[in-house]
Amino acid sequence: MINYVAYRKFVTLKNGKRMMFRFITTQDREGLIQLFQEAPDEDTRFLKQDVKDLKLIDYWMDNLDYHKVLPLVAVDLEGNRIVADATLHRGKNAARHLGEIRIFVSRSHRGLGVGSLMLEELISLSFKENLQWLKAEIIADHKKVIKAFRAHGFEQKALLDDYFIRKDGVTHDVVLMMRPVMKREEAEF
Repeated sequence: MINYVAYRKFVTLKNGKRMMFRFITTQDREGLIQLFQEAPDEDTRFLKQDVKDLKLIDYWMDNLDYHKVLPLVAVDLEGNRIVADATLHRGKNAARHLGEIRIFVSRSHRGLGVGSLMLEELISLSFKENLQWLKAEIIADHKKVIKAFRAHGFEQKALLDDYFIRKDGVTHDVVLMMRPVMKREEAEF
C-alpha cells in the first residue's frame, strides 16, 4: 500500500531541471488554480472538466479521496510551483480493476519529458494499487500524445466518432487506448 502523505519522487528532466512528484493535498488549492488559470484556453478546451472553474478546484480540494482518484502533481523545485497534473481515476463496481489516466502539462514544461515521466509513474502506481488495466481517451488529432502512450505500452482499442464535445459545440473523434498494468514480459518469476 502506498503512503499517500509521505510519497515523493524526484526526477530530472531532459534539460537537467529537477522535479518532485507528489500527491495533491488541500494546501495545493492556489497552486492548482494558478496552473490552470495561466493555461491558454486552447490548452484546456480538450480536458473533460472545466479546470478554469474555481468551484471545480474547490470541489476537488474539499473531496480528496486517494482511493477514488490518485492526483499526482509535478512541482518545479526551482520555482516551487505546480507545473503538471496527472490523475489516475479508479473504476467502480464491475470496472474497479480499471484505471483512467489524464495528464495536463503547462506549456512552459512541455517537450521536456514531464508527461512521459508522470505516465510512467502512474503505471507503476497502478500496479501497487492492484489495478489490472489502464485506459486513456485521447483526441484523435493529438498524434504526439497517442504516440507517447503507444511508447508506454498502450494500444488503440477503438476510435469513437464525435465522442468529445467542446463548450462551443464542436465534436472530435476520440481514440480509446488501453494497456494491461503488467505486461507479460514485465512479469517476474
